[in-house]
Amino acid sequence: MREKCLVIGAAMLDMIMEIERLPRSGEDVYARNQCMTVGGCAYNAADILKHFRAAYTLFAPIGTGMYAGFIEAELKKSGHISAIKSDEMDNGYSLCLVEADGERTFLTLPGIECRFEKKWFDRLNAEDYHSAYVSGYELEGEGGEAILDFLEANPEICVYYAPGPRILHVSEEKRKRMRSLSPVLHLNEMEALSCTGKTTIQEAAAVLGQQTGQAVIVTLGGEGAYLQEQGEGRVIPSVKADVVDTIGAGDSHIGAVMAMRAMGKDFETAVRTANRVSALVVGVKGPTLTTEEFEKGVLEK
Repeated sequence: MREKCLVIGAAMLDMIMEIERLPRSGEDVYARNQCMTVGGCAYNAADILKHFRAAYTLFAPIGTGMYAGFIEAELKKSGHISAIKSDEMDNGYSLCLVEADGERTFLTLPGIECRFEKKWFDRLNAEDYHSAYVSGYELEGEGGEAILDFLEANPEICVYYAPGPRILHVSEEKRKRMRSLSPVLHLNEMEALSCTGKTTIQEAAAVLGQQTGQAVIVTLGGEGAYLQEQGEGRVIPSVKADVVDTIGAGDSHIGAVMAMRAMGKDFETAVRTANRVSALVVGVKGPTLTTEEFEKGVLEK
């Protein structure tokens, strides 16, 4: 019985620093505030699935070292358990620079999360899963082959692929293999335009939909999201948000889409709900919501 979402990717340490603006080369700027938290695309998406009470497996490796120890402890506090433990190396981390307008820039040192191994997937019963989330960060790394091998061996699993800002750094061979899986694509405006060479979201989404034969979701920040489905596209507007920072907004959006689809909702309803979720996420510091914030902003609507 396929009852679960498989969330493949990273749980990393996020070191968040609030600054007025990004420094120029050679310049020194002061940060207004800083904090450490668990982030990573897969973790952020899984946290939204948890809030929706969707059945899922967080398939994000926990390594051995200073960062891994912090991440594992924080996962337990937040009610998550990773299905993978490795003693080969530490987890990576991201320095998240948040400017005054809420825009974020990442400097990332990869770790064990970019080195997925085939033997890890052997622990899974593929028949438990109706869908799987995959991030471009992990696909780009040397472990991307193992991820693709698993998905190709289990074509019944619906793939949700979020290529992220490293979209053009994933090799053409891996991109071709991913397209052949007919994934639901989830990306932002800049990513959609850069990977297609088109000048409008409508054109870009149409090209991507033709390549995969599946729905395409392009997030548009405060404007909402563009949904391309069965040859037709439309903007699904967002709700007003007071932006604190944009860390985790896209991850939370796709997590909400997956949760709603797992409940049997259509894509338009899923995206409309995801817009509300991401509007909540940009209104708090860091990539995740508390149970109270989620229930008040989503379940009580």
